[in-house]
Amino acid sequence: MKKPNLSYLDFGKLDLRVGEVKDASSVEKSKHLIKLTVDLGEDYGTVEILSGLAPTYSSEDLIGNKYIVLANLEPKQMMGLSSNGMILVADDPEKFQLLPLDKKLKNGTVIR
Repeated sequence: MKKPNLSYLDFGKLDLRVGEVKDASSVEKSKHLIKLTVDLGEDYGTVEILSGLAPTYSSEDLIGNKYIVLANLEPKQMMGLSSNGMILVADDPEKFQLLPLDKKLKNGTVIR
């Protein structure tokens, strides 16, 4: 479904960064959530992000990889934990897929 146009000023509010998954573990009592420890570089440091990746990815699949992260997303409480960002995925109707980045990219690099 197509979404309404976004102004350039609104787009500029999004802070997309390269994030490296340093640790990942399943969230107790959740079939979908994985708790990720993500290094977003100097500006944000290391943050905790909860993501519904468990149906498709194991925790071990994620550690050491770099992905595009929406770093300035308002924190959200889930399963008693705080999620501080969002890892972007390609949302194919049959299954979503992570978009891995080159491991040579510096953590925290701005995506624009």
